[in-house]
Amino acid sequence: MYALHTLLESGVGVIDVRDQADRSRDGILPGAVAIDAAAVIARVVPGLPTSLSTAGREAQWLLVSTNGATAAAIAMRLRDRGVCASHVEGGFRALTTLGAGVTAPAYRRAVAQFAAHSG
Repeated sequence: MYALHTLLESGVGVIDVRDQADRSRDGILPGAVAIDAAAVIARVVPGLPTSLSTAGREAQWLLVSTNGATAAAIAMRLRDRGVCASHVEGGFRALTTLGAGVTAPAYRRAVAQFAAHSG
């Protein structure tokens, strides 16, 4: 079982790409950075003038959208640019189904992807 704080402590950046209306309605994802889906590429690809200070070559990102589709598409575009990025299958909905939160299987699978590529 994984906790979001453990993932964050390991250095993986969690990005909530849901829009503000969804975050206001459904709640925030604690510990995640909220970045509009249209701006994620510009904020996390290393070397761009708009990149976050944490967007280095070794950075790892886990993206969360409402149902997972938007995050999957953005993660694929990031990987095409050499960025280590994954998404939570099923998105925020999968994380919150039946109060599963960050112990949901979709979240654990996404975290396991990082574990498989590290060390």
